[in-house]
Amino acid sequence: MARTSKKEEALQAALHIIELDGVQALTYEALAEATGMSKSGLIYHFPSRHEMLIDIHAWSAQRWEDELVSIAGKPASELDIKQRLRAVVLSLGKNDPVVELILSIHSKSHPDFSDQWAPVDTRWLPDASNPDLDPEILEISLIANSLWVYDHISQRSLAQSNRKRAVDNLLDRIDKV
Repeated sequence: MARTSKKEEALQAALHIIELDGVQALTYEALAEATGMSKSGLIYHFPSRHEMLIDIHAWSAQRWEDELVSIAGKPASELDIKQRLRAVVLSLGKNDPVVELILSIHSKSHPDFSDQWAPVDTRWLPDASNPDLDPEILEISLIANSLWVYDHISQRSLAQSNRKRAVDNLLDRIDKV
């Protein structure tokens, strides 16, 4: 098993800070306290807070793509739209930690952040901006995104049996497209 680098440890700690207290709480001081690294050590990896946030987005986007490849068994370039959508539904159909939603929202705050996600989105997600996109593919994609955020925006958690039923339904719909 590969040893976790100091930078990766810092990125993991940064996600934890963001999850607990929001993006605004992520400072060199907070990260130094969380990691035991010196501020100068952190600056070596992240020359500015902005660079730190870019790296967090890039690292998180890469982790999501790695998950999608693991689910699909192949990279997006070797899959058709239905195979990619199946992987997306299976990924988004689970209840991720709220930090993933926070980062997704935060990525819209600056092009440098959203640019880290764009290649993954382009490779894996149906293009909802395309007016010729099959309406069934669009609807499946929208429902999968809804499953992903549901527990973080609703006062009642989705029962696991209902989540499984919804994912299974979406997978069946993909097979029929």
